[in-house]
Amino acid sequence: RLPAAVDSFAKAKGSHFPSPDFWGKEIVYSIQVDRFNDGSPSNNDPAPSEAEWNRIPGLRHGGDLKGIEQRLDYLKDLGITTLWLTPIFKHNGSYHGYCATNPTDVDPGFGSREELRNLVSEAHARNIKVVLDVVVNHLCDNQSSYVKHADHARCSNDLNTANWTGADASSPAQGELAMGDSFFPAFRRPEFFNRCGSNSGSDTSGQGAETMYGDFSSGMFDYNTRNRDFQEIFTNLHKWWIAYADVDGFRLDAAKHVTEDYLAYFSTHVRDYAKTLGKDNFYIVGEVAASPDWSARRLGTMQTHVENPSLHGNVPQSLLSSIWDLQPTYLSHQAARFPGMNAIYDFIFSGDSRDYLVGKSSGARIESFYRSQDYQMLAQQSDPRLNWKVLEIHDWPRIVSDSPDDLWKSKLALSYLATVPGIPVIYYGMEQGFNGRCLDEAFAVKGAKESIRSFCQGGDDAMKRQDMFMGSPWRLGSTVPAIRDLAYVGPRDAASSLGWQEDPMLNRDHDVYRTAKRMNHLRASCSPLHQGDTFYSWHETSNSGILAFSRIDAGKEMLVIVNNSSVPLPIPSLTIKSGGSFDFQNVENDLEKAKASSFTASFHGLKVEGNSVAVFARAEDLGPYNEDLKLRLCK
Repeated sequence: RLPAAVDSFAKAKGSHFPSPDFWGKEIVYSIQVDRFNDGSPSNNDPAPSEAEWNRIPGLRHGGDLKGIEQRLDYLKDLGITTLWLTPIFKHNGSYHGYCATNPTDVDPGFGSREELRNLVSEAHARNIKVVLDVVVNHLCDNQSSYVKHADHARCSNDLNTANWTGADASSPAQGELAMGDSFFPAFRRPEFFNRCGSNSGSDTSGQGAETMYGDFSSGMFDYNTRNRDFQEIFTNLHKWWIAYADVDGFRLDAAKHVTEDYLAYFSTHVRDYAKTLGKDNFYIVGEVAASPDWSARRLGTMQTHVENPSLHGNVPQSLLSSIWDLQPTYLSHQAARFPGMNAIYDFIFSGDSRDYLVGKSSGARIESFYRSQDYQMLAQQSDPRLNWKVLEIHDWPRIVSDSPDDLWKSKLALSYLATVPGIPVIYYGMEQGFNGRCLDEAFAVKGAKESIRSFCQGGDDAMKRQDMFMGSPWRLGSTVPAIRDLAYVGPRDAASSLGWQEDPMLNRDHDVYRTAKRMNHLRASCSPLHQGDTFYSWHETSNSGILAFSRIDAGKEMLVIVNNSSVPLPIPSLTIKSGGSFDFQNVENDLEKAKASSFTASFHGLKVEGNSVAVFARAEDLGPYNEDLKLRLCK
């Protein structure tokens, strides 16, 4: 199957697209595929009847792969270099795609294999990489059920003990699963599933045995990721997408909930295979919403010495056995001489940053984590510059959800993302000020069901996943007045045929978009911002005030001053790492300079505007003023 995919790609597209040398320079745009753009109305679900209008928020709205392809030039203009697509494989009909039923084909509501390959090819033509979302924890099947229920707690604890001791993954407390006719054939083996039964919400969100071995919910069957046959089959199925579609990376959904040996096997063999196609730095990032020690056991070196795994931290025996088997393979990989995932979400830093930006905590928490043993433990496993930094994702409310008209907060968030260490992830619509809020005036006259109005008062996931295309049924609010005026909740209209430059949902004439574009291009041009070290030089103890830090690379130092308050604040004198006497210059304003002397930068009364970020660099490190972007890029 893999050789045929390679031959098919060679005939259709030629050679595979190479990996970037350093993923830390990338700027990621996160796309909820169903909600982004409808490029092929012919593959949409039938419109709901009037009696079903109360279900509109949770239905499929029509976004697809063709719709993403139509907007690649918009994303290029924004400064995006990598796309992360939510799952596009066949699933149970849910709009989000996280209930996969067949990982070997594209869900027809999103398009076809050929459309995925064309999307990736067109993205590569613009030097934009594509990362696919892979559901590694479970398989869904509505026709399958337990005919004998498990002893949930005992089953989970038995399997967890087996993982730590290296014993076989089985338990007399496991349930018996009756697999329906539609069950994915390659996985139609009971031993491929843990069969411990359904979790409670606290089981899944916690760090007990149940979170790794229980089903998220009824119909979502938890993989037995200790099974070696399963590991090999699952990994080979996903290698195929690299060969066929030329994708550049995988984002592993729910990586917290699977065994460490599985992540080592998958990551090592996927990278090794991608290397044979010319992708010698294939990127694997995992969602691990857990404590740092859980993350460390899944990341990079996985708390082991890569050349001598006998030297290790607190890790399961099953992982050690796997690493010994994998060692010859991963040590032969020049760009990734480790068994685990390349990167994770930096959830602690991201959460602390979000709280600071909205005024719920001080910047001291951000600096404290950066200096903590937890941070150092994670940094010892893998390059922290490769971790994803997020302020919004599809599971979190929009950062301006509590201040839905605050355009300045939208600008602040985007500016901050571009200047902090790690890879920034812009959640779709962030650059258009999306706030995840319903507007009373947006309800269609006939579709304004009270049940939808009540729904809008809650915190359901659909509020975090508003539509971004005209003709769609779930267009919510924005901090940008021109985008807010497009809000609509009701029956679906005809899809827009406008090109991206005329599309009102892709408005590029407001300050939020211009800020995002300006800061993305600044980050891309300045090596201190995308690959430099970080030195924190100032924070307030209150929840409102200035946070300042330096970004430093190859002797070049840039100063970043963040103000999360609503009023201008004077910039304090800052300790810097550069010696000598010279001037720092505001990249947006030639008249604003700071005097550097004796490892101190003095700003002599200069202020940073409220809800703003000011960036300073040496004048000799900056190029000419860019009239389009309204700043000086780095040379």
